[in-house]
Amino acid sequence: MTRWLTLSAASKLLGVHPATLRQWADSGKIPSYRTPGGHRRFRAEDLRQFLVQASHAAPGEGPTEDVLLTTALVETRRDLQQSPPSHQQWYSKFDEKGMERQRMLGRSLFEKAIRYLTLPDARPTILEESRDLGRAYAYSSLRYDISLLDTVRAFQFFRHKLLRSLTSAESGMRLATIDDDVFREDFDTFFDEVLFGMIEAYERQLLGGKSHPVIDQTPEAITAGQEEGAT
Repeated sequence: MTRWLTLSAASKLLGVHPATLRQWADSGKIPSYRTPGGHRRFRAEDLRQFLVQASHAAPGEGPTEDVLLTTALVETRRDLQQSPPSHQQWYSKFDEKGMERQRMLGRSLFEKAIRYLTLPDARPTILEESRDLGRAYAYSSLRYDISLLDTVRAFQFFRHKLLRSLTSAESGMRLATIDDDVFREDFDTFFDEVLFGMIEAYERQLLGGKSHPVIDQTPEAITAGQEEGAT
C-alpha cells in the first residue's frame, strides 16, 4: 500500500525545512504529486530512494552534502531524545530562545564539518570560521551561566554523534570508515579548532574579569560569528 505524506510530514521525516524540500521537488530531485487542491504529496518510498541515491552520487550530481547533513541531524536529535536525563541537563538549561539558538549552532557545526570534509579547496576559510563558531558556542553557554565542563561535554556528544553518522554503515550515508586515518585526521582538525575557540572564549572571560556579552542577536548572526566579542 502506497503511503503518501504531506509537505510538512515529509520535511519532518527528512529533517529539513519545508522550503528546502519544496525546492528539491521543484528541481526534480524528489518526485511529488499535487492534489486537485494544489497541495503537495510525497511517497514515502521515494523519500527513502532519494537518500539512497544521494549517498552514492558523485560530486556535483546530487544533494549529497544536504543529505549528509539531514541524516546526521535526524540521527543526533533521535539519540539526544533517547539519552539518559543526565545527558540532557545541559540542553534543559536554555529557555526557548536559547534552545533555538543552540539548534542553529548545531546545524551550523554539522554543516561546516561536512563542508570541510568534502570540499578540500575550501578548508582554509572553513577552518577560520570554525574557531568563531566555537566562540559562539561559548558565549551562548555563558549567557545561561553554563560551565565550560558542561559545554565541552555537550560539544563532545555532538562530535561523537556526527562521527558515528558519517562512518556507520547503519545510516546508509557513510562518508568513510572508522579506521580511515586521513578522514579521522581531517575530522579531528576541524572539531579541535572549534573546541579551541570555545576554550579561548571562556579563558577570556576568566582572565578578563568582565561580564560576558549579552547575545540578543539572531541565530543566523551567531552562526556567522558576528556576535559581540567573537572576533
